[in-house]
Amino acid sequence: MLGVNNGVTARLQRLCPSLVPIWCVAHRLELVALDSVKQVPQLQDLKQTLRAIHKHYTCSAKASRELEEISKAMEISIVRPGNTEGTRWLPHISHALEALMRNYRPILIHFKNHTSDPNDKEASAAMKGRAKLVQQSLKQYKMLLFIHLMLDVLQELKQLSLLFQRDGLTLQIVSDGLQTTTLALVAMQTNPGPRLHQFMEEVGTGSIWQGVQLSRTNADDDTFNALKLRLTNSFCEFVSERFKSLETGVLKATSTLFDLSNWPEDPTDLATFGTAELNAFMEHFHPVLETCEDFESVEAARREWLDLKVLIARHYRHLDSQVLWQRLIQGAIGRDGQFQHMQVIAEISLVLPMSSSCCERGFSSMKRIKSDWRSCLSNEMLNCLLQISVHGPSAQHYDSVKAVTK
Repeated sequence: MLGVNNGVTARLQRLCPSLVPIWCVAHRLELVALDSVKQVPQLQDLKQTLRAIHKHYTCSAKASRELEEISKAMEISIVRPGNTEGTRWLPHISHALEALMRNYRPILIHFKNHTSDPNDKEASAAMKGRAKLVQQSLKQYKMLLFIHLMLDVLQELKQLSLLFQRDGLTLQIVSDGLQTTTLALVAMQTNPGPRLHQFMEEVGTGSIWQGVQLSRTNADDDTFNALKLRLTNSFCEFVSERFKSLETGVLKATSTLFDLSNWPEDPTDLATFGTAELNAFMEHFHPVLETCEDFESVEAARREWLDLKVLIARHYRHLDSQVLWQRLIQGAIGRDGQFQHMQVIAEISLVLPMSSSCCERGFSSMKRIKSDWRSCLSNEMLNCLLQISVHGPSAQHYDSVKAVTK
């Protein structure tokens, strides 16, 4: 689809040279996680362990029932072991790890019964072998360190993924989110995250956690620190690699112009700031600007840019970037008609699509509404129901009084 010569993007750019190809940032983040799995063998081992636990309880109703009985006897509320396979790697692996930590003691006791009970004839040899391997793995101190590190890392990536799925996502929000997540991952190299810190505090210098005797050696801490450094560096490396297109060409120019955090404080530097980026932006979108009635000349746009910088630096520097440019487009900044050229340029920057999440939510809603049982819905009715599902209030906030009285 994104082939350089004959992909959809290349063919569309032949028809419209000003088209800006942008890969959905939410999908890119998933690819970052998958790249890291390939580079860090311990991640692949952890994924296989989670897959074995899920298979053990999914393929055997007896095993699931026994796990529930053990949890009730221990007065622990368990959750269903998560599946690591799916269209979204981040939420699946995160749910599987959270379920594993919540079910930790019941699972270990159940697996121990499988391996130590010679009278258990119903469990197959494969199930007993799988239970033995998983039990040995989950009793290793370095494995639990790695699991809690992954919980902290996945929490940061989860927050970034949710940010990338928001409506109204702009280039500035994406850049800020990437920088925040990268800094958080770098900080984990020296300061443990909340989940890892809690685990290390509970274990201390011993080798017992939640009443379970862990297998711990003197080299575990050094091995884990090296692994932690490799994992966080790997994530940061692939984030830079996968999102480097946002730091080149017209996207880089857009980020420089419209992200106030990039603006210099010194008036001398501000005088020449953004001139080259503005020229690059106008050159790229020249065919679009030519057809716009409100855009008369490039020279007028350069003059407006200088006036706009002075006005923002004096009175509007405290505003959020997105709020500021929305006000500019609405004409709430400056005199009437003072920044008509910059309004056009700002409007173009705000409509650059960063994510296809809204489209995917629409497809999901359509699948829920027009199911096999409701396949005869007309397009008009389907459109009305989609509008309600996508843009309407949630069931908790829906006021049915108006619909009833009408």
